[in-house]
Amino acid sequence: MKDALKEWNSTLEALGSGKLIAIWRKGGIEDTPNVRTPNEAFKTKSKQFVLYPTYTHQSIEKIKPEFTSVLNERNVINKDNQVKLKYWALVEEEIIPESIDELLALSSELANTDEHLVSSWNLYPDHKGKILLLRVYKLGDPILITHSPNYNGCKSWIELSIDIPKVGSKAVLSFKDFNKKSKLIKTLIEEAIQLRASSTTEEIVDITKVES
Repeated sequence: MKDALKEWNSTLEALGSGKLIAIWRKGGIEDTPNVRTPNEAFKTKSKQFVLYPTYTHQSIEKIKPEFTSVLNERNVINKDNQVKLKYWALVEEEIIPESIDELLALSSELANTDEHLVSSWNLYPDHKGKILLLRVYKLGDPILITHSPNYNGCKSWIELSIDIPKVGSKAVLSFKDFNKKSKLIKTLIEEAIQLRASSTTEEIVDITKVES
């Protein structure tokens, strides 16, 4: 694998520990399409990719307290200009939330605080973000890779200078545990959709009563 998704280190560790299987991504300014493109969703470059840790834009205010234990590390790049790669992921499903209510319904299954989800949603509300359900694997051994200036910037995807082997990798969750979390996420979204539909129906009924 050479394709890599840049993601906050705190989120990667939550995924790598099996606490989470989902991330919500809206993309960066350097992505295509980027967050300023109306009526677009985050583009998944590959169905399987390395998870590349980053600290760009990460802060304690954007991460739930239970996932901030690694924030004391100031940089993922060591003194030899190397980054440690520990995980890779396979996209099992992509979900586009149609409203902020659907996104917030998944709050318990995401590393981000509700405040960050709302502010990110409102920043470019016409650009649809995307929820990725990821089956995460731990590499047989961590791999140190030289950090390149090409990996910098507000972008989601990078192409690594070397191939990362999957040999010896192990899934951080069993199929049973992964499917259980996946089912919960889909249930939470469906409940949010039904609640919105019910509210819309009630509003139409109220308007009809007023007009009559």
